[in-house]
Amino acid sequence: MKFNIQDLMFFLPMIAIIYFMIFLPKKKEQQALDKMLGSLKKGDRVLTNSGMYGEIAAIKDNIITLKFYDGVRIDFSKSAISRAVEEKEAANA
Repeated sequence: MKFNIQDLMFFLPMIAIIYFMIFLPKKKEQQALDKMLGSLKKGDRVLTNSGMYGEIAAIKDNIITLKFYDGVRIDFSKSAISRAVEEKEAANA
C-alpha cells in the first residue's frame, strides 16, 4: 500500500474534529467535577451516582460519610458523588 499525502490531508482534520467534539468537553467536565469534589464540606447536600440524596457528615481522605433520614450513616467513595444539590432541590427529593 502506497502512502499518499492526500490520505493524510483527509485524516488530520477528522482527528482534530473528534478531539474538539469528544475529548475536550469530557476533559472540561472532569475538571469541573474534580473542583466540585474538592470544595465539598461537612453539611453540604449531595446526590450519589446511585441516586441517593444525603448530607455530608464527615470527610476523611477519599471516604465521605453521608447522613440520611433517621441518622443513618453510610460511607461512600468520593468518586461516588455525582453532584452537590441546592436546598430547594434536596427538599423536593
